[in-house]
Amino acid sequence: MKTLKIKTFSLRSVYDANHFFLLSKGYNAGKPMEKPCPNCFIVTAENEEHKHQLFWICYSLWKSGTYLPLLCGSVIPFLHIRDASAEIEKALQNVRRRQPEFEREVNKLKRLIQTEKLLDTQLKLINTAKASLAKRLVSISTQHC
Repeated sequence: MKTLKIKTFSLRSVYDANHFFLLSKGYNAGKPMEKPCPNCFIVTAENEEHKHQLFWICYSLWKSGTYLPLLCGSVIPFLHIRDASAEIEKALQNVRRRQPEFEREVNKLKRLIQTEKLLDTQLKLINTAKASLAKRLVSISTQHC
């Protein structure tokens, strides 16, 4: 049985290859990340498959707002490592019973994220084109005959 290992991230420590990071502070606490930041936990998996499974469990918990009621603190909200661990462990138990369905849903989610990135790129290009046209309009409207 695969175990869940979550620790507070430290710059001084060396970590194995099969890991990712969870943001621990702010309203995005619980968001999984590939690269560390000062306020994060490190989730270590036994192998690449386990890492994949844990990453998408964490992503779904974060995106669905599961961590929001667990946030503490009045100025900068933060997520306790034990609360994050408990939620992930609960979800992991459910996923183990429904693995094929979980993988199908992860694939759908990946496709949506890919589409979102494509649309983001298109919106940036549209904004660049609008700015360029606006500059041309300004130059036309300010030219003297």
